[in-house]
Amino acid sequence: MSSSCLSQKLLFVLSFAVLHAGYTGTGAFASLNECKSATIDDVNESLEKYSKCLPEMIAKGEKASINSLVWTLQETLDLLRPAQEQFCKQLPPCPRPVAPKNGGLVCVTIDNAQYCKPMCNKGYDFQFLRRSRLYEVCGNATGFSWTTQLVGGKELAVCNPSEMAISGAKSAYFPSNSTCVHTLAFPETEAELLNIFLKELAGEGIDGSHRDQGADCTICGY
Repeated sequence: MSSSCLSQKLLFVLSFAVLHAGYTGTGAFASLNECKSATIDDVNESLEKYSKCLPEMIAKGEKASINSLVWTLQETLDLLRPAQEQFCKQLPPCPRPVAPKNGGLVCVTIDNAQYCKPMCNKGYDFQFLRRSRLYEVCGNATGFSWTTQLVGGKELAVCNPSEMAISGAKSAYFPSNSTCVHTLAFPETEAELLNIFLKELAGEGIDGSHRDQGADCTICGY
């Protein structure tokens, strides 16, 4: 990314923080300098506050305003998602796996091998039958490439729209009241999914060294 493009991206982030977290009591927007003390939590609080009345605002909104908001939020997501991916420590030299759209991957590293369990959101099911194929693995035994049913080597599963979830194991679907993205917002929920996966691996005799817990993570598909 060029320095000018990066500067534009950073300026956008600051402007977004000003727009959503820096509105003052006098009705004027905060200056860019005030963003130095702003945090992601500030933006979260403002978004949560206004999201509650968003349906009413959408009903009254003009086309140009709605289109502008969609662009602003999309640009923000484009900045946040690469940062979010960095929280998932990758086992070298295995390539970073690609999570299924409308689902995700729950991944752990045991004995220098990375194991990822594909999962689908509610309303989606796997393209291929996976009941007896709970996870995919990458490590020395696989030549540091992913075991996958799909062409390309990094995409581990596909989640297609479906009223029934029957192609995978019962634990291979996010809870009905959640999605992959929603799971990441609640650390205790993510921890529960990781613990379930670790117990499943142990049940298959994969219970070696699990020292690098920083590599335990959930990757969502977009």
